[in-house]
Parts: sequence; structure tokens; C-alpha cells
Amino acid sequence: MKEKLHCCLLLAVVFCWVPSPTKTQDSPGFFQNLQCFTHNLETLVCSWDTPNATKSDILYQICYSASKPPSCFNTSKSALEVEFETIAPLRITIKASNVQGTPEITFQKTMQDIPFIPPAPEILSVVPDHQTDTLLIQWSVDNATLLSEVEVLCEILILRSENMDIVSNATWKKRWTPSDTAFYWNWTSDFPLLCTSHSVQIRCLINDQYYYGEKGWSNWSRPYTVYGSTEEKAYPTDKVVPVGTNMTFCCTVQSGTKIMSAELGNDRYPLIPLSSNSSAVRIQNMTMSEESGDNLIFYTDVLYVGTVVFVGYPPDIPQNLSCETMNLRQIGCQWNPGRITGLYGERETIYTLRESYSGKLCVACDNTEEQYSCKCDVSKGQSLYAFSLQAQNPLGKSQASLSFNVTYRVHPKAPENIKLVDISPTEVSLTWFLDGNFVSLKLICEIEVRTSNKEKEMRNTTVIGSEDGNYSYIIDNLHPFYQYDVRIRCATLDPFWKWSNWRAVKGHITLPAAPANNLDIWLVNGRHLGGRTVTVYWKHLPINEANGKIHSYMVSWKPIGSHSEPQTIVLAAFHNRTQIQLDSGDDGNYEITVVANNSAGLSPPSRITTVQLASEDATAELAVGNAEGINITWQSDANATCGYIVQWKPTSPLDTSAMRWKRFHTNASSCFISADQFPVGVRYNITVFSCSEGQHQQLKRVTGYTEELAPRVAPNFTVLETTSNSICVKWEGIPEEDLRGFLRGYVVYIVKQENTTSASSFIDIADHADPKNKKINITNPEISMLKIKDLQSGTSYRLGLLAYTGAGNGPIKSSNVVTNDNALGLILAILIPIVVAVVLGIVASTICYQKREWIKETFYPDIPNPENSKALQFQKNVNEANQGIKTMEMNPCTPNNVEVVETFSTVPKILDTELHSPVTEDPNGQTPEEDFDTEDENHVVVSYCPPSTNEDTGNLASDESASSSQVVYIDIQSMYQPQANSEEEPDGNCIDSAGYKPQMQLAINTVNMEQQPLAEEGFAAGYRPQENPSTWAVGSADSPTSLGSNSENASFGSPCSITSRHFLIPPVDDKDNLKPTHVGWSLSSLFQNKQEE
Repeated sequence: MKEKLHCCLLLAVVFCWVPSPTKTQDSPGFFQNLQCFTHNLETLVCSWDTPNATKSDILYQICYSASKPPSCFNTSKSALEVEFETIAPLRITIKASNVQGTPEITFQKTMQDIPFIPPAPEILSVVPDHQTDTLLIQWSVDNATLLSEVEVLCEILILRSENMDIVSNATWKKRWTPSDTAFYWNWTSDFPLLCTSHSVQIRCLINDQYYYGEKGWSNWSRPYTVYGSTEEKAYPTDKVVPVGTNMTFCCTVQSGTKIMSAELGNDRYPLIPLSSNSSAVRIQNMTMSEESGDNLIFYTDVLYVGTVVFVGYPPDIPQNLSCETMNLRQIGCQWNPGRITGLYGERETIYTLRESYSGKLCVACDNTEEQYSCKCDVSKGQSLYAFSLQAQNPLGKSQASLSFNVTYRVHPKAPENIKLVDISPTEVSLTWFLDGNFVSLKLICEIEVRTSNKEKEMRNTTVIGSEDGNYSYIIDNLHPFYQYDVRIRCATLDPFWKWSNWRAVKGHITLPAAPANNLDIWLVNGRHLGGRTVTVYWKHLPINEANGKIHSYMVSWKPIGSHSEPQTIVLAAFHNRTQIQLDSGDDGNYEITVVANNSAGLSPPSRITTVQLASEDATAELAVGNAEGINITWQSDANATCGYIVQWKPTSPLDTSAMRWKRFHTNASSCFISADQFPVGVRYNITVFSCSEGQHQQLKRVTGYTEELAPRVAPNFTVLETTSNSICVKWEGIPEEDLRGFLRGYVVYIVKQENTTSASSFIDIADHADPKNKKINITNPEISMLKIKDLQSGTSYRLGLLAYTGAGNGPIKSSNVVTNDNALGLILAILIPIVVAVVLGIVASTICYQKREWIKETFYPDIPNPENSKALQFQKNVNEANQGIKTMEMNPCTPNNVEVVETFSTVPKILDTELHSPVTEDPNGQTPEEDFDTEDENHVVVSYCPPSTNEDTGNLASDESASSSQVVYIDIQSMYQPQANSEEEPDGNCIDSAGYKPQMQLAINTVNMEQQPLAEEGFAAGYRPQENPSTWAVGSADSPTSLGSNSENASFGSPCSITSRHFLIPPVDDKDNLKPTHVGWSLSSLFQNKQEE
């Protein structure tokens, strides 16, 4: 075929120079859309259209000729297929023989103007892969005329759903070989294939480089359709995708069901319609899901459909892969998984460890979150190993590898069966077992020896590996009877890889030995009434010097220079002192020896003599340290051959166990004693001794504190004597243990006792600058008595006393003290007021006697003038503001006959005194007396005030006519009681009481009227001055309406209308018979009696 194309090509070039016959068309417009092409370069296919509606009725006569003679044939189709010759032009004539006019067309075709269009390809199969949502497409083309290595191009269309929506248009290209019977191509959908149907169409183009004619695309193949799911389900199901994936989900439902929405977690996504019964959603950049996956739910109008998606990472490359052996029998490898994948369960990462040289697969693996490891057996005779570790999960794979010599990676197990066996007080044997096949390997073991005070010592030993694994080592240079903790670890020496773990033995105590050092001893000489004592002190040996548990102490003494056996006592181990009793007459010096005893023997003896020389200066210095301690200095002594001893103890004789001492070398001249040896607030006596052969010389004495405190208690005091201006106080000293510092003085407070003074506040009151309070500071601590002067007599004082040290004031103690009274002042205070009162009484009596006439005229004249009477002005204070009301003030009014009538049903009528004045008739021509007879008997008192007399008599006549009546209403209460016999006093009669009768509010007389004469009833009322009418209240007991009568019979009164028990100026002949009953005003009675006398 290839050779044929070469010949055709040559002939085509030649014929190009030969002129082609011109096309003739006898019937233009009849033959339309004439197209000619070849499928295989062997036949020519032409087709055309005609305007006739019924093309099958046309009979065509077709003649063609090329290099061969013309050939004709008849056909009823609007197409022809004739042999195609590429070496010569092809001349074709088409004639419609049965059409009117016999339309005819003639044309000529060569290879250059004949397009090469291959036949439509055939789709052999389309296989869906639902796991990957991939379509596997297989098709073929007609390869009968294909040349080898010819390029075949195909255009592939992917159409979705019944709507045939184009979702992919891909171009495929391949060089064809005779072995290619079919072509293959894969397409991955962005939607699950089960969501809807997918169709495939293909067309191809043969790109033959030897064909110079036009090349065209074939027709499309018939669609090949793969249908989706018909179940109500969401897709994909249990999909595993990497983080960051853009994922598409879909849901298929039955026909007629509508999908409403889709949600993933708390997020809602818009629906993408795919077909009539399916929709999808697209989720961008998905994040790591939960351990159980994320749920995607599609909600329909009748139900909901869901699926689960797992989002994670592919396995990371295993990190830090390391392999080693612990016993040369098995190799263990460990690694770090790296990044968390987020996939669990059946989707988690699976690790596979394989040894490359032997091909063994390590199966003993432990893959947990805490540990990733595998173990492989060591092959006999193999020392080099190459391990490959593969990690795999649904999203991918990763791999790591490691090669090594197993003898270079030995990490032994911790030693076992550790034991310590005593050899001597200073040596022990350590044995242990090491598991492993270490024959011919050199091992190094590190031994740590730790004491009870946390001191440690490291020792190393090198051993050769043994078959049984037992090893030993001797630990020497230990302390006797000392507790040790021993631990050991091992490793291979050449080359070194790793130490094993520690394995320890704790609390081993070595054997005891005799005490290594002698005791530090000291003594104190003392005398008492019973004799002489020597107190011997010693310090317990520390554990590293005792070399065992001390059972007892032996104390021996004998006179210095004596060769006799010493006296000995044995004391238990808890003792640190003893007291040796000597006779009072024994003034000799002794040598004292003290040794310590344990189960292994005695300590070296410690010796001391009782020779202690006193210092020439017996004065003790006072010293105060600081928070860190106290510093003591002394003068160097040339005789101090064995150094110095500083002794300190509390000054309290009761605390003998607190004795402390310390030795210093001969060059020392000072020492610092830390504060932990001196409790604050405790006084210590510190003594410095120089040590020479056989004796001790006292150099210095110091008394002091490391830190002073305020006194703990207040001094007790008593009041010895009190006078009218002084108090004498005496107090006791404070015990030394309560003083807690050097006493600097006392402070005495004197505070005048107030009701608000309390024990807790009177110090603050005394500190104020008040001359009545005193504060006395006594700076001499030796003073214990004080006399406080310049005090007030008969006064209560609060007395307080406190002591103070360099650290401040102590608590205060207080007491109440009262000074004595001053006798002379008391007498004068009593006599002076009495004398003054007597003198004033005498003077007042003398003046009253001399002025008795003036007093009478002023307070009780014969005819009282209400305006001038001082005694009658007591109502002025009733209403100070009402200046218009005065006692007994006469107001001008029309003169009238005033008749006062007081009538009750059971009381006789009493007529008031008639005050005769010029009669002024009533407009009706009736006088009050006449009007009175016509009134009802039960009327009330009506008083009319006559006008007040004007001093200017010349104007009297003119003022009377112009004056008007003024009525003031005052309730007049009856002072009479009903009579026993009403017939004796007829209703028409009344008692007429003449005289001046000022009104006064009196209580109703409750005397029985039957036992009193009627003549006395008129005088029982007494003098009653007028009260302030402005103070009446309506309805009160004093108001005009208070008698219970009706409004028509209301009581009326006047400042001039009064009721009196007697006449102020009675007739002379009746003076004896008209003595008033002194029930009324006492002052008027007094002056009345004096007048009668």
C-alpha cells in the first residue's frame, strides 16, 4: 500500500501539468451540496441533494472514466461509490434520466481535491470503575487502509445524563501499529458515576503524511451509555480522600422525589442538578475528618439520605528509624510515624518491616500510639542487616530503610540479680547477671556508690562477655557501718552504643568497726551548799566517725598525778553529759577521761582536767548580734598551746542541756557563732578560754543576744500610797526569760479616767499633748519606785506601766487609782453656798418688809386694776404673739343692762350682776330684761360688755352714741350642783352676786349641795381671770359649744362677764358674813386676809 501511494504521488505530480477538462453543468441548481471523499484511498464516495421532494423516483445514469475506458451504471440513490485511481484524474458524469430536461453534471476529481475521511470508529466497551469514578473506554477503527506508524487522532466526547450535557471533550493521539487491534483511554469523573448516566462518542482523523489531499474527521460513533444507580442513595460511599481535596457528592432518588438540601456538619451547600432524579454538591478544600468520619446528609421532601467521607493524609515517611539488639538473639526496630494521618480502624496505616539480605518478614510488630516497633530474629552467622520499612494506607505509601552491623548496635538489658556480700568493714563484693549472648564481646560496667547524705562515687570495670552471663566486682574503701546505695549499668565497649538501664541495691550497711576518733569533751566546775560538782559534757560522734552504733559511754576520773585506779561510771548512748559529785572540802584538781563504746570496740580516750583559771577582768561585756549571728573577738594568748575554746549557754540556770562549745586553733582571735545556735530573745553567756597543757584560762566573758525582742510580759506593780495630789508606785522586775533583751527602762502613763477610756486606748490618749495626762520615761532600769505628783484630788486615774528593750515596748499593765479628797476644800464647798443663801434670804426679807405697802398696791390693791396688776398678767405668755388680747381689757361697747342667766333643769337660776349704764333701747323697743322673761328657761349665758370708761370724760357723751357692741364668746361653766329640794328655790328666783367677778376656768364643784347652805354657793367660785379666747378650739371642753347644748343655746361670754364666789369689795356691815371660801386663787386669799387684819 505504501508503494502504491508512492507511485500515485509521482503520477499526481505529472498530471498536475496536464490541463484538466472544465466542469460542465447542464442543469445548474438541480444537483446541490455535491460532496466527494474517500474512506480508504481505493474508492471514491460522492453524495448530493436534489430539489425534488421524492428522491427515490429519480433514476440516475452515472458514467466515470480514468485510465480505463468509461464505465456507466444506473442507480436511484443520490450517492455513488466508484473505484478511486490516484494515478489519473477521475471524470464523472451524473445524468437524471427520468427528469424533465434531463439535468446533467460532469466533474473531474484528483487526489488533491478529494478529502480523506476515515469511517466512524466503533466503541467496543465502556467499563465504569466506581471506586475511582473512572470510565475505561475501548474502541477500534477500520485499519484496512492504515499504514504502519500512521498517526491516528480521536476526539472523545463524554456526555452526562439524559440531557446529553457535554462534560468532557478530549483529544487522543497515537501512532498505529499492526498489533493495535483496539484503542484504550480512561476518563475520571468529578462526579460519582453512579449519580447519573454517562455517554461516550468518538470520531477520528487519520493523519497520513504521504497523502497530500485534504484530511477530515470521521463521523461520530454511536453513543455508548453507562447508566447510573436507581437506588435512593448518596455517593460516593465511605470515600477516603486526602486533606485539601475538592470533593463532589451526589444523591439519587426515585422519580417524583425532590432533593431539598445537603449538609456536611454545620455547613449547608448549594445543590447542583444532574438529572431528573439526582443532584450533587461540590465541597472545596476538605479538612481532616473525625475519627469516625464526616457525615454528609441529603434532605428530600420525604426522607434523608447520607454518606460518610474520611479525610486524612497519606502516610508520612517513618521518622527516626532505629534498630538495635539487647541480647544478640533478636533485633528490635523502632520509629516515629511522623505526621498523623487522621485515618483509623481499617483505614489506618499498616507498617511492614522486611530484611533485605535474608528476605525475612518481621511479623512481631506492635503498632500503637505509644510505640511503633517490630522485632526480627538474628540469623546465625549474619552480622550485616538491611531493613526496609513500608507504610501504607488508602491514600498512599511511604518507605524508609536502614543498614547496620548488629554487633555495633548492642543495647544490653538492665543487670539482674544484683547482690552485695560483706568482705570487711570497708569492702563488699558486687555480683550481677546480664542477659545476652555476649561471648567474645568486651563489656564495660559503671557502678555508682551513693551514701546516705547523697554523696556519690562512680567506678568503672571492664569484663569479657561470658556464656552464663554472671559477673562480679569488689567495692573497697568504704566506711564501716555506713549505709550505701549501689546501682550498676553496662554497655559494649568497642564500639560503644548505649548504656543499659540502671539496676540498684539500696540500704546496704557495711560491717561496724571501733570508733575512729575521740570525743570532743568539756566541763564546767560548780559549787553548791552540798559540795562541789563537775559537769562533764561531750558531743556525740557523727556516723562516719562512730563506725557503728554507740552502746554506751565510759567516764573515769582521778586526781591529777594519782596512780590509783580511776572511778568509772557507764552511761547509756543517749547521754551527752554527766555530773560528778565531790566533797565540799575537796579542792583538788582531777583528770577526767571519756570514751565511746560500740560493738567493735572503744574509741580513743578524750582527757580534760578541772583546772580552769579565772579572768582578771570579771566584768562581762554586753553584746547584741544580728539576724545572721554574733561575732566574738579576744586577745591572743601566747600560752594557748592547744588553741581556744568558746563556750556559750543560756543564762537561765534551769537550762543546762543547752551548753555549747567550739574549739579553735591557736592562731584564731575571733569567732562567729551563727544565729541557728542562738534563739532570738534568749540571753546567752559566752566565755572564751585559752587551752594550755593541763589547764584552761578564762580570757573573756560576754552576755548578749543575737537579736533582742520586746518584753513578753509587763512588770507587776502596786500602789504604795495615795494622797490628794500624788501616787506612789512600786514595781517588780521582769524575769530574764520574759525580758528577751537588755532592759532599757520603763514608761509610766497617768491618764485621767474618762467614761470612754479603755485599757487598749489610753496609751494613745496619754501620748496626746494634754496637760491632764502624764507620760514618764524612766531610763534607769535600776529604779523600781516612782512618786507621781501634781494630781487632782478626788480624781480617778488610770495608771499604766510597761518595760522596753532595744527592740521596743512590751505589753502594758494598767490599774485604776483614785486620789484622796481634800478636806478643807470640801468644807469650803459646803459652807460657802449655805452662807450665801442665808445672807440673800435676810436681805430679801428686809426689803420685802420695808416695801410691803408697795407690794400690796402692786400685786393686790383694794380695787384691782387689770391693766396694772402684775399678778394678773400671767396670761401674757399664753400667746406672746397675740398683742391684741390683754387680761381684763375693757372693750368699748353699747351700754346695756347685762344679765347673766344660767339655767339647768335641776339647778336654780343665777342672775349675774346688773351693771347699770345709760339704757339704750333695742330697735324693737325692748330691753334685755324684758326679753329675758320671754325666753325659754334652758338658755345659755349671754353676756354683754359695757364700754370701757374713757379717761377723757369730756368726750364720753360723744363716744357713747358711736360705740358699738362687741361680743367675745367664752364658755362659762357652772360651779353649782343640783339642789336636794327644788321647791325652796322657785324658778323665778336667782342669787344675785354683786361685785367684780373676773372669769376663770374652774373645775365643777362636786360638793353635795344638800350639805352646804345656799348662801355659800355664790362664793365658791373664787376669782377667775379671763383666758385667751384665741386658744379655744371648736368642740373642745373650753369652747362655747362644749356644754352639750344645741346651737341655739350656745354659751356666749365676754371679757367683762365674770363669775365670782364673793364680792371684791363687800359692804362693811356684811364683812364678817361674807368671808370667802378659799378655794380659788391663793394670792388673792392671802391679800384678802391681810386686809381683814
